[in-house]
Amino acid sequence: MFKKLILITFVLFTPSAFANDWSFGEIFSTVDALATNVTTFFFDDVPNLIDRAMAYFFELLIYVQIKTTIYAMQTGFTVAKLIVSDFGIVQMVETFAGQLPADIRHAAVKMNIFNAFNLIVEAYIARFVISYL
Repeated sequence: MFKKLILITFVLFTPSAFANDWSFGEIFSTVDALATNVTTFFFDDVPNLIDRAMAYFFELLIYVQIKTTIYAMQTGFTVAKLIVSDFGIVQMVETFAGQLPADIRHAAVKMNIFNAFNLIVEAYIARFVISYL
């Protein structure tokens, strides 16, 4: 029994426990600091972690949605260009432009009216294609 008491005394009351700057009053402040740290962890840090994780998830979701929309627009425009080339709209516009008087045709070419018309047609067809994607 005496050996156990000596062993407990040396284990529980190490020499660092009897240092000059240590007192029993600091035990309570240490326990209070520990309780404050544990409380801060569970009631402040964990909810902040959950908020940050949810914000990151929604940010990732929005990023994927934007990337998907951009890809769909690129695909739709490519399909629209194929449809325009298959229907021969550019050739029809060039045929109709050839029937115009020379000065009007020259002015339309300088103002890029035919290119603008082709772009508008491609945009409408791309919008039609994107509505199905």
